[in-house]
Amino acid sequence: MSAVLAMDSRDADPRPRGDRPDGRIRDAMAITERQTGVSPVIGQSPPWRHVLRQAAQVAATDTTVFLQGESGTGKEVVARFIHRASPRRNGPFVAINCAALPEQLLESELFGYERGAFTGAHLSKAGHIEVASSGVLFLDEVSEMSLTAQAKLLRVLQEREFQRLGGTRVVKANVRVIAASNRDLQSAVTEGRFREDLFYRLRVFDIYIPPLRERRGDIPLLTDAFLQTFSRSTGCSSAGLTPDAQDLLLHYEWPGNVRELHNALERAAIVCEGGPITAEHLSLRGPGIAAPPRRANLPDVERRAIEQALHETAWNKSRAARRLGITRTQLYGRLRKYGLEAARTP
Repeated sequence: MSAVLAMDSRDADPRPRGDRPDGRIRDAMAITERQTGVSPVIGQSPPWRHVLRQAAQVAATDTTVFLQGESGTGKEVVARFIHRASPRRNGPFVAINCAALPEQLLESELFGYERGAFTGAHLSKAGHIEVASSGVLFLDEVSEMSLTAQAKLLRVLQEREFQRLGGTRVVKANVRVIAASNRDLQSAVTEGRFREDLFYRLRVFDIYIPPLRERRGDIPLLTDAFLQTFSRSTGCSSAGLTPDAQDLLLHYEWPGNVRELHNALERAAIVCEGGPITAEHLSLRGPGIAAPPRRANLPDVERRAIEQALHETAWNKSRAARRLGITRTQLYGRLRKYGLEAARTP
């Protein structure tokens, strides 16, 4: 499965197909699908396609990227997508959550240390920057990094070099940095919690990752992909979703975003015991639940998405399937399901 970015000028582009943005996108998604069994960039809504368009534009460069978005929106997904679509695709992708480690441990993990640098440092150890050499270093929740670590990271970005803790040898940093945060870095700068010079170094190319409530059109595709994944990986299958479950998925506010959708569906796939998933199985509680209007339902949204993709691709079913994030076989099944096989429009 894969999501596809609309490229209206594709055929007029003089570059070889593998060098074009849409070619890099397909290559990146194909590699990820082979490694994980599912494409992580599922979606065809305009906000999500805009994210992929920006990611494709910057992927071919070595520019530092900053991803801004709420928790659970898929910032690491986009970071991995940029890595797979970039010239560094054969190098490692190394991720570190800056909020999950205390200050001293974060610095030692990031920059490494020499033997005797501190109590317990019996051997020298390379840090994440060295491990990510020739690849990508993803710094999640970079806003939680201490001011000391920020100063050292600034040197990496400016001079492309650093020193291990307790060391004097200068180590070259052949790494591309992608940083992310769910907080407003500009406010952190104003409050003195984040260095202004580092702020501008990180935000050379910034991408806003929209919350799931701003891309509801992707919910049917994400739901289908997640349920298929659970069926393959855990054997927990379902007989589809009841109308009340469909309405809840479409109109819930999803404060936890795509991660919350994934977790809710995984639980539902287990407790439904092979039957249809109901709203109760989803177990969504709290202020995220709004009174859902009964006019729209999941099949209606899915049908409209398919019709739109077919119209935009002049009924080229291969391109439409890629744009929707599904296989051609799955698309043909949906065409039969919604009676669209003979409904081609001029």
